[in-house]
Amino acid sequence: MTATVAVKGGLDVTARRDSLLALIKVGPSRAVTTRRAQDLYSVTPWSGIGRNAARRDLRDLAHRGHLLPVTIHGQQAYLLNPKTVDRHPAWGTRRAELALLQAVANEGGEWTPGRAKVVLRRAIGTNVYRSVARRRLEDLHRAGLVALHSERPGHCYYTSLIEGGAA
Repeated sequence: MTATVAVKGGLDVTARRDSLLALIKVGPSRAVTTRRAQDLYSVTPWSGIGRNAARRDLRDLAHRGHLLPVTIHGQQAYLLNPKTVDRHPAWGTRRAELALLQAVANEGGEWTPGRAKVVLRRAIGTNVYRSVARRRLEDLHRAGLVALHSERPGHCYYTSLIEGGAA
């Protein structure tokens, strides 16, 4: 494998998947299999892509809602989604972070990722992972708005440092 191919293989995965989606959109309207995805990649910088990577790219596009999974003659394939795909409701907004900050200030007490997850889910209107709730609390801690407490390994909680809020 040459250095050029190695560098091209390491390019941004999102750009690779977006280029596959663009090729699927301009091509004839038919089911896309892993083999067809590899054929479409042949005109891109990712021409040497393997079956597993092409399969992962198709699955990711289906997970993001751009493709619809179907089974044709016992083989997994994907069709282009006729509807436009909206981004996740939490992307590009500060609504969830502001709702969490307001809840921490108003309610006070100990804030764990589980408790923060409930507030974030209510603000966004869809599921939020525990890791996202933990990250939001860490962001508030780095901003100096909440204090981190750790009583035993693996268990931590946060309390409000906001003046005028509940203690």
